[in-house]
Amino acid sequence: MKSIIRTIRKKEIISGFYELCKRDGLENVSIAKIGNHLKMPPNLIMHYFSNKRLLVLGLIDYILHQYQLIYKPIILKSEKDSKLDPNLLVDRLFSREWNLLFDDGVFFSCYAFTFRDKTIKNEYKKLHLKLRITLKTMLDKDEELSFRNTELMAEKIFVVIEGAYYYLSMIEDPKEYNHKLAIFKEQVLDLIQSEQSVEK
Repeated sequence: MKSIIRTIRKKEIISGFYELCKRDGLENVSIAKIGNHLKMPPNLIMHYFSNKRLLVLGLIDYILHQYQLIYKPIILKSEKDSKLDPNLLVDRLFSREWNLLFDDGVFFSCYAFTFRDKTIKNEYKKLHLKLRITLKTMLDKDEELSFRNTELMAEKIFVVIEGAYYYLSMIEDPKEYNHKLAIFKEQVLDLIQSEQSVEK
Protein backbone atom coordinates (compact mmCIF):
# COMPACT_ATOMS: atom_id res chain seq x y z
CA MET A 1 0.00 0.00 0.00
CA LYS A 2 2.83 2.38 0.90
CA SER A 3 4.55 1.76 -2.44
CA ILE A 4 1.32 2.56 -4.32
CA ILE A 5 0.89 5.81 -2.39
CA ARG A 6 4.55 6.65 -3.02
CA THR A 7 4.15 6.08 -6.79
CA ILE A 8 0.98 8.19 -6.94
CA ARG A 9 2.57 11.01 -4.93
CA LYS A 10 5.71 11.06 -7.08
CA LYS A 11 3.62 11.23 -10.27
CA GLU A 12 1.61 14.09 -8.79
CA ILE A 13 4.79 16.01 -7.93
CA ILE A 14 6.37 15.44 -11.35
CA SER A 15 3.14 16.48 -13.08
CA GLY A 16 3.04 19.68 -11.01
CA PHE A 17 6.73 20.30 -11.71
CA TYR A 18 6.09 19.90 -15.45
CA GLU A 19 3.13 22.31 -15.42
CA LEU A 20 5.23 24.96 -13.68
CA CYS A 21 8.20 24.41 -16.02
CA LYS A 22 5.86 24.82 -18.97
CA ARG A 23 4.41 28.03 -17.54
CA ASP A 24 7.44 29.68 -15.91
CA GLY A 25 10.50 27.94 -17.38
CA LEU A 26 12.47 25.18 -15.66
CA GLU A 27 15.13 27.58 -14.40
CA ASN A 28 12.50 29.58 -12.49
CA VAL A 29 10.87 26.65 -10.68
CA SER A 30 11.83 25.82 -7.11
CA ILE A 31 10.67 23.16 -4.68
CA ALA A 32 8.88 25.91 -2.73
CA LYS A 33 6.99 26.93 -5.88
CA ILE A 34 5.99 23.34 -6.55
CA GLY A 35 4.71 23.05 -2.99
CA ASN A 36 2.69 26.23 -3.36
CA HIS A 37 1.30 25.08 -6.72
CA LEU A 38 0.25 21.67 -5.37
CA LYS A 39 -0.75 23.02 -1.95
CA MET A 40 1.77 20.61 -0.50
CA PRO A 41 4.43 21.27 2.17
CA PRO A 42 7.90 21.63 0.54
CA ASN A 43 9.34 19.13 3.03
CA LEU A 44 6.90 16.50 1.69
CA ILE A 45 8.19 17.13 -1.83
CA MET A 46 11.76 16.84 -0.56
CA HIS A 47 10.84 13.51 1.03
CA TYR A 48 10.40 12.16 -2.52
CA PHE A 49 12.78 14.45 -4.42
CA SER A 50 15.50 15.92 -2.24
CA ASN A 51 16.75 18.30 -4.95
CA LYS A 52 15.91 19.73 -8.37
CA ARG A 53 18.24 17.32 -10.15
CA LEU A 54 16.10 14.37 -9.01
CA LEU A 55 13.01 16.21 -10.22
CA VAL A 56 14.60 16.59 -13.67
CA LEU A 57 15.36 12.84 -13.73
CA GLY A 58 11.71 12.18 -12.88
CA LEU A 59 10.68 14.54 -15.65
CA ILE A 60 12.72 12.56 -18.19
CA ASP A 61 10.73 9.41 -17.29
CA TYR A 62 7.57 11.46 -17.75
CA ILE A 63 8.77 12.59 -21.21
CA LEU A 64 9.27 8.96 -22.27
CA HIS A 65 5.82 7.92 -21.06
CA GLN A 66 4.17 10.82 -22.89
CA TYR A 67 6.11 10.32 -26.12
CA GLN A 68 5.30 6.60 -26.28
CA LEU A 69 1.60 7.50 -26.50
CA ILE A 70 2.32 8.65 -30.09
CA TYR A 71 2.78 5.00 -31.06
CA LYS A 72 -0.53 3.72 -29.69
CA PRO A 73 -2.67 3.98 -32.89
CA ILE A 74 0.09 2.28 -34.92
CA ILE A 75 0.45 -0.54 -32.38
CA LEU A 76 -3.32 -1.11 -32.29
CA LYS A 77 -3.50 -1.27 -36.10
CA SER A 78 -0.47 -3.53 -36.40
CA GLU A 79 -2.12 -6.01 -34.01
CA LYS A 80 -4.85 -6.49 -36.63
CA ASP A 81 -2.66 -6.38 -39.75
CA SER A 82 0.58 -8.10 -40.66
CA LYS A 83 1.59 -5.13 -42.79
CA LEU A 84 2.77 -1.75 -41.60
CA ASP A 85 0.90 1.28 -42.92
CA PRO A 86 3.79 3.64 -43.84
CA ASN A 87 1.53 6.66 -44.18
CA LEU A 88 0.01 6.17 -40.72
CA LEU A 89 3.45 5.64 -39.21
CA VAL A 90 4.89 8.78 -40.80
CA ASP A 91 1.84 10.84 -39.86
CA ARG A 92 2.18 9.73 -36.23
CA LEU A 93 5.94 10.26 -36.10
CA PHE A 94 5.55 13.80 -37.40
CA SER A 95 2.31 14.53 -35.58
CA ARG A 96 1.86 17.83 -33.75
CA GLU A 97 0.73 15.67 -30.85
CA TRP A 98 4.37 15.45 -29.79
CA ASN A 99 4.02 19.12 -28.82
CA LEU A 100 0.73 18.46 -27.05
CA LEU A 101 2.07 15.47 -25.16
CA PHE A 102 5.16 17.30 -23.94
CA ASP A 103 6.25 20.92 -24.26
CA ASP A 104 9.31 21.50 -26.47
CA GLY A 105 10.61 24.25 -24.20
CA VAL A 106 10.63 21.92 -21.18
CA PHE A 107 12.19 19.13 -23.25
CA PHE A 108 15.11 21.28 -24.36
CA SER A 109 15.54 22.85 -20.89
CA CYS A 110 15.95 19.35 -19.48
CA TYR A 111 18.21 18.41 -22.38
CA ALA A 112 20.56 21.30 -21.50
CA PHE A 113 21.44 19.42 -18.28
CA THR A 114 23.01 16.64 -20.38
CA PHE A 115 26.04 18.88 -20.94
CA ARG A 116 26.64 19.22 -17.19
CA ASP A 117 25.30 16.05 -15.59
CA LYS A 118 26.41 12.58 -16.68
CA THR A 119 23.44 10.81 -15.05
CA ILE A 120 20.92 13.04 -16.82
CA LYS A 121 22.84 12.54 -20.06
CA ASN A 122 22.58 8.76 -19.65
CA GLU A 123 18.85 9.01 -18.89
CA TYR A 124 18.29 11.05 -22.06
CA LYS A 125 20.25 8.47 -24.00
CA LYS A 126 18.03 5.72 -22.55
CA LEU A 127 14.93 7.71 -23.48
CA HIS A 128 16.01 7.97 -27.13
CA LEU A 129 17.05 4.31 -27.19
CA LYS A 130 13.64 3.19 -25.86
CA LEU A 131 11.84 5.20 -28.54
CA ARG A 132 14.00 3.55 -31.19
CA ILE A 133 13.35 0.08 -29.74
CA THR A 134 9.60 0.72 -29.78
CA LEU A 135 9.80 1.79 -33.43
CA LYS A 136 11.93 -1.24 -34.31
CA THR A 137 9.33 -3.51 -32.67
CA MET A 138 6.63 -2.01 -34.88
CA LEU A 139 8.77 -2.35 -38.01
CA ASP A 140 9.41 -6.01 -37.12
CA LYS A 141 5.66 -6.72 -37.29
CA ASP A 142 5.64 -5.99 -41.02
CA GLU A 143 6.16 -9.24 -42.95
CA GLU A 144 7.73 -7.30 -45.83
CA LEU A 145 10.44 -6.03 -43.49
CA SER A 146 11.10 -9.34 -41.73
CA PHE A 147 14.47 -9.83 -43.40
CA ARG A 148 15.58 -6.21 -43.20
CA ASN A 149 17.82 -4.56 -40.60
CA THR A 150 14.99 -2.84 -38.72
CA GLU A 151 17.33 -1.63 -35.99
CA LEU A 152 19.32 0.39 -38.53
CA MET A 153 16.11 1.52 -40.20
CA ALA A 154 14.70 2.81 -36.88
CA GLU A 155 17.98 4.66 -36.29
CA LYS A 156 17.83 6.33 -39.70
CA ILE A 157 14.19 7.35 -39.19
CA PHE A 158 14.92 8.92 -35.81
CA VAL A 159 17.91 10.83 -37.15
CA VAL A 160 15.52 12.53 -39.57
CA ILE A 161 12.79 13.05 -36.93
CA GLU A 162 15.08 14.52 -34.29
CA GLY A 163 16.80 16.83 -36.74
CA ALA A 164 13.45 17.84 -38.19
CA TYR A 165 11.90 18.73 -34.83
CA TYR A 166 14.93 20.72 -33.78
CA TYR A 167 14.79 22.71 -37.02
CA LEU A 168 11.00 23.02 -37.20
CA SER A 169 10.85 24.43 -33.66
CA MET A 170 12.52 27.60 -35.00
CA ILE A 171 10.05 28.15 -37.86
CA GLU A 172 7.08 30.38 -37.06
CA ASP A 173 5.59 30.89 -40.51
CA PRO A 174 2.91 28.17 -41.03
CA LYS A 175 3.47 27.96 -44.78
CA GLU A 176 7.21 27.46 -44.42
CA TYR A 177 6.65 25.01 -41.55
CA ASN A 178 4.27 22.84 -43.59
CA HIS A 179 6.57 22.93 -46.61
CA LYS A 180 9.57 21.72 -44.57
CA LEU A 181 7.42 19.17 -42.74
CA ALA A 182 6.27 17.68 -46.06
CA ILE A 183 9.92 17.30 -47.13
CA PHE A 184 10.88 15.47 -43.92
CA LYS A 185 7.81 13.21 -44.04
CA GLU A 186 8.55 12.29 -47.67
CA GLN A 187 12.13 11.46 -46.74
CA VAL A 188 11.03 8.95 -44.07
CA LEU A 189 8.26 7.56 -46.25
CA ASP A 190 10.73 6.92 -49.08
CA LEU A 191 13.04 5.16 -46.65
CA ILE A 192 10.30 2.81 -45.41
CA GLN A 193 8.87 2.09 -48.85
CA SER A 194 12.28 1.45 -50.40
CA GLU A 195 12.99 -1.15 -47.68
CA GLN A 196 9.58 -2.78 -48.23
CA SER A 197 10.10 -2.94 -52.00
CA VAL A 198 13.46 -4.77 -51.68
CA GLU A 199 11.66 -8.02 -50.86
CA LYS A 200 9.16 -7.74 -53.75
